[in-house]
Parts: sequence; structure tokens; C-alpha cells
Amino acid sequence: MVNFRFHLVSLTAVFLALAVGIGLGATVVDQATVDVLQRRLDGVSERVDRTDRENQRLGDDLGRWSKFAEEASNESVEGRLADVPVVVVGVQGTERAPVEALQASLVAAGARYQATLWFTSKLRLEKPEDINDLARILGATARAPDPLRQAAVARLASALAGADADAPLLLRALRDAAFVDVEAPGDDDVALDGLSSGTRFVVVSGAEAEVPNEQLAVPFAAQLADAARGRVLAAEPGREPQGSDQPGQRAVFVGPLRDNASVSSLLTTVDNLEDFRGRFAVVYALRDLARGKVGQYGVGPRATSLVPETAS
Repeated sequence: MVNFRFHLVSLTAVFLALAVGIGLGATVVDQATVDVLQRRLDGVSERVDRTDRENQRLGDDLGRWSKFAEEASNESVEGRLADVPVVVVGVQGTERAPVEALQASLVAAGARYQATLWFTSKLRLEKPEDINDLARILGATARAPDPLRQAAVARLASALAGADADAPLLLRALRDAAFVDVEAPGDDDVALDGLSSGTRFVVVSGAEAEVPNEQLAVPFAAQLADAARGRVLAAEPGREPQGSDQPGQRAVFVGPLRDNASVSSLLTTVDNLEDFRGRFAVVYALRDLARGKVGQYGVGPRATSLVPETAS
């Protein structure tokens, strides 16, 4: 006769066997799953490593070709602006390296590079003494910053466009009061005296300008383009991280000029001065200005092509 204790021991043994079996089964299933996942992870890791190596190789190749293009770019523009007088006008805060590279390209193209005029942060007119100094230079009675700056922009654009006797005097006064900084290959005064009525202008600014573009660079470029028709190009170095435009960092200066139909028909714009292709476009576009041709070049909003057709 089987007693209750025997049944209890049997049931306990059955449940213990079930527990052990479930535990062992779960261990086998989990280990198999882990093995599959590990193999997949190893495969992904290998593909990532291969992709990284390929990207590194392509990046090295691109760097070498870019270096080659930079070194050869000035040779490609030789003689394109033979004896053409050029003045660069910029706003301090704009990245200097692209502007210096542009100067080298202009010289390589045979242009008679005269000077770079830098508008300084004093033209923000935040201090009473700055307002008084500018009003004195202009002979103006206005003391509000915006109207006074607008008067300075109009006066300077008119003087530069006509290259009359007032231009060197006005620029000297602005320079002496630190509203303008003059950088020239030789003596500053000689460069200022050498301004001619046929001078072509490259106005440069960007997102980092020390005076807001809407207050200075944009109205100055627009008024200079109207006063010196067929002789003005506006350019900016853009910032384009990882190959894609960052909003607000390209065509910050030239964008408003492109958007204004009455202005865009008077001047050429280039939005990638930081790139050798942008400087290449500047040289050919300056040449095209003498033929009455303007265009919008670069890689930013409303650019119609990378370089002028005449460069192809």
C-alpha cells in the first residue's frame, strides 16, 4: 500500500525535475540567442571598421586633391584681370584667411590690387564719442546712430564710385578716427591716392561681422553697386560643417542682396569665398562685370551656378 509520504516525495521529485529541465532549457536558449547576437554584432563591427577605413581613405584622397586644387587655383586665373584696379572692402570680424587668399588670387590674376579697407566695430556707434567723431567727419548735425551711419555709407559709396578728390580725404579721416583700417601692399596714403574711376570693388562680410550686416555691409554694397554700376561684387565666406549648409551660416550677407531684385541686377554675388572655387568665381565674375554681366554664384540659397559660364 502506497502511503501519502510516497506521493509527496514523488510529486516533489517531478516538480524538481521540471524546474531543472526548465532551467537547463532556458540556459541553452539564452546561450544560443547570445551566440547569434554576438555573431551579428561582430559582423556589424567588421562592416563599420571597413567603412571607417574606406572613409578615411576617401577623406585622405579628398584632402590631397583639395590641396592640389588650392595650390593650382591661382595658376588657373593668371592674366584674367590684367592691370584691372581692385579694392576689397570688408567688415572686421569676417574670417581673414579667405580674404587673404582672395588677395593672392587677385594678384595672380594680374589685377592691380590697391588695398583692403576694413570697417571697424566703431561703426556700431554705441559710444557718444564715436557718434561725435563720425558726425564731425561728415559735417552732419544728426546724432542718432542709424541715420548717421546711413549718411556715412552713402557718402563713402558715392566718393569711392566716383574716385573723386573727396575719397582719399574722407578715407584718411575715417582711418585716423579708427572707423576704417587700411591694409595696402605699400604705403596706405599712396594706395588711397591711387583710387581710380575704373576701380572694381569686392565687398566682403559674413555671419561674424562686428557690425550687423543689415546696418552696414548690405546697405553699403547696395549703394556702391548703384553708384559704381558694373564694378561691384559682394562675397562672403560661408560655414558649411560636414558638407551640409548650417542654417544662418551661408548667404547671411549676400542673401539679402540676392533677394532684392533691384540690387541683384546691379552686382554679382559669391557665397563660398572660403573655397578655391569661390575665389575662382570672383576673378572670372570681376572680368565679366566689364562686359555688363552679373550673376549669383556659389552653393548657397539662390545661387544660380558654381562659377561663371565664361570660366568653363
